[in-house]
Amino acid sequence: MPTPLIMPFGKFNPNLAPLIPRLIPIRGAVRLLLALLLAGCATVGKPPATPAEDALAACQTLYREVDTAIKLEGVRDHGSFLVSGFPYLRTTRLLASFRDDLIEQEQWSAWAGHMAALDAEARALELRNLSAPVAGHPGDTPRDELNRCRERLLAADLAQPERRAALRVAARVPDDYVTWWRVAGLYPLTAPIVSANIRAWHAETRNTFATPLTVLPVAGELVRWALQPGTSSDTPMKAAEVSEILNRSRDLLGIPSPKAADLDRLFEAFSPVWEVDVVNDNDRIGMLRWDNGPVMDVARPTLYRKISHTRFGGQVLLQLNYIVWFPARPGNDIYAGRLDGINWRVTLGPDGEPWLFDAIHNCGCYHQFFPSRHLRLRSDLPGSYFEPPLLPQPAPGQRPLVLRIAHHTHFIQRVYFTQRGGHEDSPPESLPAAQAIAWEEYDALRSLPVEGGYHSLFGEYGLIDGTERSERFILWPMGIRSPGAMRQWGRHATAFVGRRHFDDPFLIESLFERVP
Repeated sequence: MPTPLIMPFGKFNPNLAPLIPRLIPIRGAVRLLLALLLAGCATVGKPPATPAEDALAACQTLYREVDTAIKLEGVRDHGSFLVSGFPYLRTTRLLASFRDDLIEQEQWSAWAGHMAALDAEARALELRNLSAPVAGHPGDTPRDELNRCRERLLAADLAQPERRAALRVAARVPDDYVTWWRVAGLYPLTAPIVSANIRAWHAETRNTFATPLTVLPVAGELVRWALQPGTSSDTPMKAAEVSEILNRSRDLLGIPSPKAADLDRLFEAFSPVWEVDVVNDNDRIGMLRWDNGPVMDVARPTLYRKISHTRFGGQVLLQLNYIVWFPARPGNDIYAGRLDGINWRVTLGPDGEPWLFDAIHNCGCYHQFFPSRHLRLRSDLPGSYFEPPLLPQPAPGQRPLVLRIAHHTHFIQRVYFTQRGGHEDSPPESLPAAQAIAWEEYDALRSLPVEGGYHSLFGEYGLIDGTERSERFILWPMGIRSPGAMRQWGRHATAFVGRRHFDDPFLIESLFERVP
């Protein structure tokens, strides 16, 4: 029987002391052998990375470095949404709505291509808005490197079924409501109170629209802004021409994306005339710039434009957005504050005719719809905890349309077609000629020139700093961040009761149906 090294109760056996020097080397050899075996297993399980894999890993590192710099400086652009796990892509509510519709490889490529283009655009602006280049990547180097990496990463991910499946899940957009605010604000109890106030405003608005145009009060001077004479043809575009532009520009997802020259024609063809009751400079349309905050230049009236899309009846429809800004909504009430503005939107049907006009203020507030003869309100809309859409009047069937806008509140009071000869909605004959208004792309606001660099008009969550309203202290239980504050396109929650977004691709389809 072998003699134990350790005696009962843990006592050392002195008879085995001479063997200890020989046992120690044996144990060391065993450890060395185990280490070699483990290293061999690791080598067999994970072969060396290929040059292509090294390049993809380097690209992932580059995106992390750039994202860190953007986050540290707080220059993230919030007009589109990052896709988790795919740092080279961004999405929108429209693009996210296609994630379950993809069948063919070409559709996947078109879908991912749109998201890659969004990221390329947003990152170029973010890099320009940085106060200093990304460490280790001087000048335009990171932008060029990111573009090359985006192509590599996209090709690699689309080639792998499991990555495509992951992308389908990840390409989602959260809504702009904060649910826990509604919970904390006792939404089931407070929403009916807000609904009552909304109904009162709807009734007041309908009364205003029912007032003859010639009787509407004018506190100051009616001033018109419109495109410069000769900018667009005196002959309106025919519906067939519009339809042809839309149809020839559709991609594999059915999204119409007209070329620049065609877009110019469309924007000019449907541009409204802005007729404003001007009491002071707060009622004048201007151009935005940044100087330690948003600043309006009313000497340079500017009409900002942007395209968007909606899905209706199995088709994707083009939308033209016309956006103006005012220096402020003056006053001492809870709705007053710095900056104000209106987004007038034209939704074009596949037949080339406008199917719907709608408008919001640039806070997402005061959403109004003006349906054409093609649409009518659905009869199956919810009845409770739902903000009914406001339809103050049908859309006129001719153009150019004139938008009569009140002073102070900048509420739309009427939408009419300019006619002469005693028509009820004819403007006063004494109105002076419209002042010229210049075009500007809305996306220019995402990177405005400042001394020594560039600065976005929009901050976190797309909000414009300095435009907060006192109403936020009352309406926060509805779950909207800083209600009343101006914000970026794509971040407009438009209903206090229920949930609704201006850029929801199914917004119109959820509220309207075709007239048989």
